[in-house]
Amino acid sequence: MKFPRSRRIVSRGDFQRVRKEGKSFAGKFLVLGFLSDETLGEEIRLGLITTKKIGNAVTRNRVRRRLRGIAQRIGDRIKPGHFLVLIARNRAADATSEQLEKEWKWMLHRNDLMHPKPEKGPGTGRD
Repeated sequence: MKFPRSRRIVSRGDFQRVRKEGKSFAGKFLVLGFLSDETLGEEIRLGLITTKKIGNAVTRNRVRRRLRGIAQRIGDRIKPGHFLVLIARNRAADATSEQLEKEWKWMLHRNDLMHPKPEKGPGTGRD
């Protein structure tokens, strides 16, 4: 799932709204803030925050690219109607993409924001 500008959180007001009205959940590498909003309908809005505490511009951009890649891979499984804000912690700069993806999926599952994996149906080799 692609995240064009129309599906991103870009305004300061939206970030503040998620922070004040929503809930947050912290992990080792990431902090997830989320807010349910019926006006979004079947969409989700995603915002990424990488502060200077993480490192220089090259490091921050690398972390953002990794997080956007993860969002594209798992975006179809995220339940619609939510604002999601991911804040990268200092340790995220040293984490692998696999570690970031595992933690993000764990946080989504923990907060019931992700659809379960579709089970394999008949004829797929599972008996």
